[in-house]
This record gives sequence, C-alpha cells and structure tokens, in this order.
Amino acid sequence: MEDDAWQRECVMDVSPGGNETWLTECDPNIKPAQGQMFKNLDDGIELYMKYASIAGFDVRRSSDKKNRYGAILRKKMVCSREGFKETKNTGPVVSDAPTKARRRRPSTRVGCMARIVFKRDKTGMYVVTTFEDAHTHCLCEESYKPFLKVNRKLDVGHQQFITNCSKVNVGASKSFDIYAEMVGGVENVGCTQQDFKNYRREVLAYMQGRDAQMVISKYLDIKSDYSDMYFEYEANEKDQLARVFWADGVARQKFSAFGDVVSFDATYKTNRYSLMFVPFTGVDNHKKCVTFAATLIAREDVESYCWALRHFKIAMGSIPRITVTDQDPAMKVAITKEFPETRHRYCMWHIMTKREFGIFRSRVERSY
Repeated sequence: MEDDAWQRECVMDVSPGGNETWLTECDPNIKPAQGQMFKNLDDGIELYMKYASIAGFDVRRSSDKKNRYGAILRKKMVCSREGFKETKNTGPVVSDAPTKARRRRPSTRVGCMARIVFKRDKTGMYVVTTFEDAHTHCLCEESYKPFLKVNRKLDVGHQQFITNCSKVNVGASKSFDIYAEMVGGVENVGCTQQDFKNYRREVLAYMQGRDAQMVISKYLDIKSDYSDMYFEYEANEKDQLARVFWADGVARQKFSAFGDVVSFDATYKTNRYSLMFVPFTGVDNHKKCVTFAATLIAREDVESYCWALRHFKIAMGSIPRITVTDQDPAMKVAITKEFPETRHRYCMWHIMTKREFGIFRSRVERSY
C-alpha cells in the first residue's frame, strides 16, 4: 500500500434525481476546493491535473474567456468524459463519386459533470469559483492509472533514449521494450508505446531534408576535435550529397600495419538514398577483417571511383601493394589511373560465383 497522500477511496453516491455518481476521497492538500486562490493560472491547472492523476480520470480544457489584451479572465477544465458526442445528420449521397471510408471511433463521453472553473479577480489572482468532484462513471483502477493521459509524459530522458536508439536503427516498439526492461516494468515507463512511436515519427519528419547536412556537420565536428580524422565530401549539380569519404585515426593506423592488401568492394547499396557503400577492408594477423576507410558514392562510374581512390591515397599517405576488387570495368580503369603501382587482382568469390552460374546456365540451356 502506498503513502496516505496517494491513497484514495472511490465512493458511490445516489443523487436526488436517482443518478449514480462516484466521489473520490483523497488527501485535502491535493484536492481543489471552492474559493481556493492561486497567484497564476498554471499553478491551479497543475494542482487539478495532479488531483486527476491520483483520482483516476483524464482532464481536458473546455473553454476560456479573455480580455482585449489576451489575458485569461475565466478558465474551465472538465473531465474527459464530459458531455456527449454530437451526431452529424448526414443526408443521402447525391454524387456517384466514391467516398473515403472513415474509421469508426467509439465515443467515451457519458455526460460527466466533474469540472473546475478558475476566475480572475481584481488583484490578478485566480479563484476557484466552481468545483464539482462527482463523476457519472467509475474512476480508473490503480493498475490502469499509468496509461491515463495526465500520467503520460514524454520527458527529456525519454526523448534522448528514443533518439539514441534511432541512431543504431532500433525502432520505437523495440525501444519501448528495452526502456520498460530498464525501469522494471511497463507501468514505470511513464508513457505508452504509441507515445514512443509518435515522437520517433516527429524526429524522422524533422530529419527529412536535413539528414545530409546533419551527417556533414557531425563529421566536421569530429574532424575539428580529432586531428587524425580524415573527411571529405562532394555535392552534385543539384546541390545533393553525392560523395562522402571518411577514415578515422584508428583505421589509418590499421592500414599502416595491415595495408599490404586492400579489398575494394561496391556491392552494398541502400534503397532509401540510392548511395553505394564502399568499404576498404583488409586482414590482420589474426585473419580477421579490419576496416581502413569507407565511402558513399551516388554512381558506380570511373569518376566516382577515382575520387574515392584519390582521397584514400591522401588519407593513408601511400597505396597498397595489392588491390582486390570484383570484375567491374569502371574499377579497373580507376585503379589504373590512381594506383598505377599496385597489383590489381579479382576476388576469387566473384570468379567462382560467376563460374558456377555459367555452369548452371549451360546445363539449363542443354536441357532445353
């Protein structure tokens, strides 16, 4: 059982008209009262929201009255189940045009009369002129309170966690599961999985059209902080990011130790930006692959490969003795121009793959 300040008892009463109402008994310090005064309106709203979260109901702002200077003279807040949903009187459809199907959304309005009204007096303070705590519906149980809107708040910690998960390509649903595991349960998260999804959607919408500049700014900041970081980029005639090359200090040290043989592969392609990811890899003394540098190019032509090889030579200060690639003719021309002293060899995996495919195709042709 929690502290007395957080305990409440839901009591049902019957009004003189025969209607059933639910009253909430809680700590008087958190329950508003008629005639209570506040220095500003935000303090009164905050108190009522806290009272609603403990009592077990949601709140929505109903109406307000302002003067000609924009100051609020009267503010009304009601239970989220106040009133009834208006039914639209839709006549017969006269047009033959197809209408878009609308999702049916059931209403939760039951005509609840719970409300609070703040009014500004002559001194500028806000007075509670009306406070009705009787509800025409049963209040939320203790186990469902964390899912009320008044108890759901996506704070800075949640936002930073979602952003960090997005950087490593972790979706909103998985991020929510990880966060719930960290805090000891879904009820301790402070928001729902849909809140995670909504915020991640807002982040992606903000990044749209700015993602290329964000990448460039990030790597330029790293380059300014670390002198051994090498980074270059180039845009096309439409001012779009077309080529990116980067190599950090650790990768450049690995090349100085294991850079005799370098594999240059361009078979990785992203579907969203149509940029080819081209890593420069090698093998260390433990027969494990190590990365020397990486580049993104928009086109697999001689000019793009020459640009990548040229910056690789500048970043490493030398060229490898042996360069291994697939059987791309553009790569062969670029390596001859930029790495004239290297020995160019084809990758055995590509050779064997094409050989097996050729044998299979010849067998199929003979079968016909």
